[in-house]
Amino acid sequence: MMPNLDFFDAARLDMRLPKTTQLYELVRGAIIAMVLPPGEAILEREICARLGVSRTPLREAVLQLATERLVVVRPGGGTFVNAIDLGEVLAGQLVRDTLEVRLTRLAARRFAPEQAKDFELSLYRQKEAARRRDVSEFFELDNGFHRLVCTVSGISGSWRTLHAATGQLDRVRRLAFPIEDNYETVLAEHAAIYEGVRRHDEAAAVAALQEQLDSIFVTIRLIREQRPELLSGGEVGLADIR
Repeated sequence: MMPNLDFFDAARLDMRLPKTTQLYELVRGAIIAMVLPPGEAILEREICARLGVSRTPLREAVLQLATERLVVVRPGGGTFVNAIDLGEVLAGQLVRDTLEVRLTRLAARRFAPEQAKDFELSLYRQKEAARRRDVSEFFELDNGFHRLVCTVSGISGSWRTLHAATGQLDRVRRLAFPIEDNYETVLAEHAAIYEGVRRHDEAAAVAALQEQLDSIFVTIRLIREQRPELLSGGEVGLADIR
Protein backbone atom coordinates (compact mmCIF):
# COMPACT_ATOMS: atom_id res chain seq x y z
CA MET A 1 0.00 0.00 0.00
CA MET A 2 1.45 3.31 -1.01
CA PRO A 3 1.60 6.12 1.56
CA ASN A 4 -0.85 9.03 1.40
CA LEU A 5 -3.18 7.19 -0.95
CA ASP A 6 -5.93 9.65 -0.08
CA PHE A 7 -4.12 12.23 -2.22
CA PHE A 8 -5.25 10.26 -5.27
CA ASP A 9 -8.92 11.10 -4.96
CA ALA A 10 -11.23 10.68 -7.96
CA ALA A 11 -12.89 13.96 -6.96
CA ARG A 12 -9.76 15.73 -8.20
CA LEU A 13 -10.49 14.62 -11.77
CA ASP A 14 -12.96 16.09 -14.24
CA MET A 15 -13.94 13.20 -16.48
CA ARG A 16 -15.02 15.65 -19.20
CA LEU A 17 -11.39 16.70 -19.69
CA PRO A 18 -8.42 14.77 -21.13
CA LYS A 19 -7.34 12.22 -18.53
CA THR A 20 -3.64 12.13 -19.40
CA THR A 21 -3.16 15.84 -18.72
CA GLN A 22 -5.02 15.64 -15.43
CA LEU A 23 -3.12 12.56 -14.29
CA TYR A 24 0.16 14.21 -15.24
CA GLU A 25 -0.67 17.23 -13.07
CA LEU A 26 -1.91 15.04 -10.20
CA VAL A 27 1.16 12.80 -10.04
CA ARG A 28 3.47 15.77 -10.65
CA GLY A 29 1.79 17.58 -7.77
CA ALA A 30 2.25 14.56 -5.50
CA ILE A 31 5.96 14.45 -6.33
CA ILE A 32 6.49 18.17 -5.79
CA ALA A 33 4.54 18.09 -2.51
CA MET A 34 6.62 15.12 -1.29
CA VAL A 35 3.49 12.99 -1.06
CA LEU A 36 5.62 10.78 -3.30
CA PRO A 37 9.15 11.38 -1.94
CA PRO A 38 12.42 10.48 -3.70
CA GLY A 39 12.75 6.73 -4.13
CA GLU A 40 9.01 6.07 -3.78
CA ALA A 41 7.53 3.61 -6.28
CA ILE A 42 4.74 4.83 -8.57
CA LEU A 43 2.23 2.04 -8.03
CA GLU A 44 0.18 2.49 -11.17
CA ARG A 45 -2.35 -0.27 -10.44
CA GLU A 46 -3.24 1.19 -7.04
CA ILE A 47 -3.48 4.75 -8.36
CA CYS A 48 -5.71 3.65 -11.25
CA ALA A 49 -7.99 1.71 -8.91
CA ARG A 50 -8.24 4.68 -6.59
CA LEU A 51 -9.04 7.11 -9.42
CA GLY A 52 -11.20 4.79 -11.50
CA VAL A 53 -9.12 5.20 -14.66
CA SER A 54 -7.38 2.81 -17.03
CA ARG A 55 -3.63 2.25 -17.08
CA THR A 56 -3.13 3.86 -20.51
CA PRO A 57 -3.58 7.57 -19.62
CA LEU A 58 -1.62 7.13 -16.40
CA ARG A 59 1.19 5.42 -18.27
CA GLU A 60 1.29 8.29 -20.76
CA ALA A 61 1.43 10.77 -17.89
CA VAL A 62 4.25 8.84 -16.23
CA LEU A 63 6.26 8.80 -19.45
CA GLN A 64 5.89 12.57 -19.68
CA LEU A 65 7.14 12.89 -16.10
CA ALA A 66 10.08 10.67 -17.04
CA THR A 67 11.08 13.07 -19.83
CA GLU A 68 11.15 15.82 -17.18
CA ARG A 69 13.37 13.64 -14.96
CA LEU A 70 10.84 13.62 -12.12
CA VAL A 71 10.59 9.83 -12.30
CA VAL A 72 12.78 7.05 -13.62
CA VAL A 73 11.29 4.07 -15.44
CA ARG A 74 13.29 0.89 -15.01
CA PRO A 75 12.45 -1.65 -17.73
CA GLY A 76 10.82 -4.58 -16.02
CA GLY A 77 11.60 -3.04 -12.63
CA GLY A 78 8.98 -0.40 -11.97
CA THR A 79 8.84 3.38 -11.86
CA PHE A 80 10.34 5.44 -9.04
CA VAL A 81 10.47 9.08 -8.01
CA ASN A 82 13.84 10.66 -8.70
CA ALA A 83 15.89 12.51 -6.15
CA ILE A 84 16.03 16.29 -6.52
CA ASP A 85 18.78 16.54 -9.12
CA LEU A 86 20.54 19.87 -8.67
CA GLY A 87 21.69 19.82 -12.28
CA GLU A 88 18.04 19.70 -13.36
CA VAL A 89 17.15 22.38 -10.79
CA LEU A 90 19.84 24.59 -12.31
CA ALA A 91 18.47 23.98 -15.82
CA GLY A 92 14.99 25.02 -14.68
CA GLN A 93 16.44 28.07 -12.97
CA LEU A 94 18.19 29.06 -16.19
CA VAL A 95 14.89 28.87 -18.07
CA ARG A 96 13.25 31.16 -15.54
CA ASP A 97 16.28 33.46 -15.47
CA THR A 98 16.01 34.00 -19.22
CA LEU A 99 12.51 33.25 -20.51
CA GLU A 100 10.48 34.39 -17.50
CA VAL A 101 12.48 37.59 -17.17
CA ARG A 102 11.63 38.41 -20.78
CA LEU A 103 7.97 37.50 -20.29
CA THR A 104 7.77 39.76 -17.25
CA ARG A 105 9.21 42.64 -19.27
CA LEU A 106 6.58 42.05 -21.95
CA ALA A 107 3.82 41.85 -19.32
CA ALA A 108 4.83 45.28 -18.02
CA ARG A 109 4.77 46.61 -21.57
CA ARG A 110 1.37 45.13 -22.45
CA PHE A 111 -0.54 45.35 -19.16
CA ALA A 112 -4.10 46.65 -19.52
CA PRO A 113 -6.06 48.22 -16.62
CA GLU A 114 -8.81 45.60 -16.79
CA GLN A 115 -6.23 42.96 -15.84
CA ALA A 116 -5.64 44.60 -12.46
CA LYS A 117 -8.51 42.73 -10.79
CA ASP A 118 -6.90 39.37 -11.58
CA PHE A 119 -3.62 40.38 -9.95
CA GLU A 120 -5.34 41.92 -6.94
CA LEU A 121 -7.43 38.81 -6.37
CA SER A 122 -4.32 36.64 -6.67
CA LEU A 123 -2.45 38.74 -4.11
CA TYR A 124 -5.42 38.72 -1.73
CA ARG A 125 -5.73 34.94 -1.92
CA GLN A 126 -1.98 34.54 -1.40
CA LYS A 127 -2.20 36.76 1.70
CA GLU A 128 -4.96 34.59 3.16
CA ALA A 129 -3.10 31.35 2.40
CA ALA A 130 0.04 32.82 3.98
CA ARG A 131 -1.92 33.77 7.08
CA ARG A 132 -3.06 30.15 7.43
CA ARG A 133 0.41 28.82 6.55
CA ASP A 134 -1.26 26.58 3.97
CA VAL A 135 1.73 25.32 1.99
CA SER A 136 -0.21 23.55 -0.74
CA GLU A 137 -2.59 26.42 -1.44
CA PHE A 138 0.12 29.07 -1.28
CA PHE A 139 2.36 27.17 -3.68
CA GLU A 140 -0.53 26.73 -6.12
CA LEU A 141 -1.30 30.44 -5.89
CA ASP A 142 2.39 31.27 -6.29
CA ASN A 143 2.44 29.38 -9.58
CA GLY A 144 -0.89 30.97 -10.52
CA PHE A 145 0.64 34.43 -10.11
CA HIS A 146 3.51 33.61 -12.45
CA ARG A 147 1.08 32.02 -14.89
CA LEU A 148 -0.91 35.27 -14.86
CA VAL A 149 2.24 37.22 -15.74
CA CYS A 150 2.76 34.85 -18.69
CA THR A 151 -0.82 35.44 -19.81
CA VAL A 152 -0.42 39.22 -19.67
CA SER A 153 2.81 38.95 -21.67
CA GLY A 154 0.71 37.87 -24.62
CA ILE A 155 3.00 34.98 -25.58
CA SER A 156 0.84 31.93 -26.22
CA GLY A 157 2.08 28.73 -24.61
CA SER A 158 4.72 30.44 -22.51
CA TRP A 159 3.42 29.05 -19.22
CA ARG A 160 3.40 25.49 -20.60
CA THR A 161 7.05 25.90 -21.58
CA LEU A 162 8.02 27.16 -18.12
CA HIS A 163 5.93 24.54 -16.33
CA ALA A 164 7.46 21.64 -18.27
CA ALA A 165 11.01 22.88 -17.68
CA THR A 166 10.83 23.51 -13.95
CA GLY A 167 9.56 20.35 -12.26
CA GLN A 168 12.74 19.73 -10.30
CA LEU A 169 13.01 23.42 -9.46
CA ASP A 170 9.41 23.44 -8.23
CA ARG A 171 10.29 20.76 -5.68
CA VAL A 172 12.89 23.10 -4.19
CA ARG A 173 10.56 26.09 -4.31
CA ARG A 174 7.81 24.26 -2.46
CA LEU A 175 10.21 22.96 0.18
CA ALA A 176 11.21 26.55 0.86
CA PHE A 177 7.92 27.46 2.54
CA PRO A 178 8.06 25.08 5.54
CA ILE A 179 11.85 25.35 5.82
CA GLU A 180 12.23 29.13 5.48
CA ASP A 181 8.70 30.22 6.48
CA ASN A 182 9.05 32.78 3.69
CA TYR A 183 5.39 33.34 2.79
CA GLU A 184 5.42 37.07 3.49
CA THR A 185 8.69 37.54 1.61
CA VAL A 186 7.30 35.84 -1.49
CA LEU A 187 4.07 37.80 -1.20
CA ALA A 188 6.00 41.08 -1.01
CA GLU A 189 8.05 40.08 -4.05
CA HIS A 190 4.87 39.34 -5.99
CA ALA A 191 3.39 42.68 -4.96
CA ALA A 192 6.52 44.43 -6.23
CA ILE A 193 6.40 42.53 -9.53
CA TYR A 194 2.75 43.50 -9.96
CA GLU A 195 3.46 47.13 -9.12
CA GLY A 196 6.12 47.25 -11.82
CA VAL A 197 3.81 45.56 -14.32
CA ARG A 198 0.90 47.86 -13.42
CA ARG A 199 3.00 50.99 -13.87
CA HIS A 200 4.49 49.70 -17.14
CA ASP A 201 7.87 49.93 -15.42
CA GLU A 202 9.69 47.07 -17.10
CA ALA A 203 12.94 47.55 -15.17
CA ALA A 204 11.18 47.54 -11.79
CA ALA A 205 9.10 44.46 -12.59
CA VAL A 206 12.17 42.54 -13.78
CA ALA A 207 14.25 43.65 -10.79
CA ALA A 208 11.59 42.36 -8.38
CA LEU A 209 11.38 39.06 -10.24
CA GLN A 210 15.15 38.73 -10.32
CA GLU A 211 15.35 39.18 -6.56
CA GLN A 212 12.89 36.35 -6.13
CA LEU A 213 14.67 34.09 -8.60
CA ASP A 214 18.09 34.60 -7.03
CA SER A 215 16.82 33.59 -3.58
CA ILE A 216 16.60 29.96 -4.72
CA PHE A 217 20.31 29.49 -4.04
CA VAL A 218 19.79 30.34 -0.36
CA THR A 219 16.96 27.82 -0.31
CA ILE A 220 19.18 25.10 -1.81
CA ARG A 221 21.82 25.74 0.84
CA LEU A 222 19.25 25.43 3.63
CA ILE A 223 17.82 22.21 2.19
CA ARG A 224 21.32 20.80 1.92
CA GLU A 225 21.82 21.60 5.61
CA GLN A 226 18.46 20.33 6.85
CA ARG A 227 17.36 17.65 4.35
CA PRO A 228 20.52 16.50 2.52
CA GLU A 229 18.99 13.11 1.73
CA LEU A 230 16.61 14.80 -0.75
CA LEU A 231 19.33 16.23 -2.98
CA SER A 232 21.55 14.73 -5.65
CA GLY A 233 24.48 16.56 -7.20
CA GLY A 234 27.19 19.02 -6.22
CA GLU A 235 27.17 22.62 -5.12
CA VAL A 236 25.36 25.13 -7.34
CA GLY A 237 25.34 28.90 -7.23
CA LEU A 238 24.42 32.05 -9.11
CA ALA A 239 27.68 32.00 -11.06
CA ASP A 240 26.56 28.74 -12.68
CA ILE A 241 23.84 30.50 -14.69
CA ARG A 242 24.91 34.11 -14.98
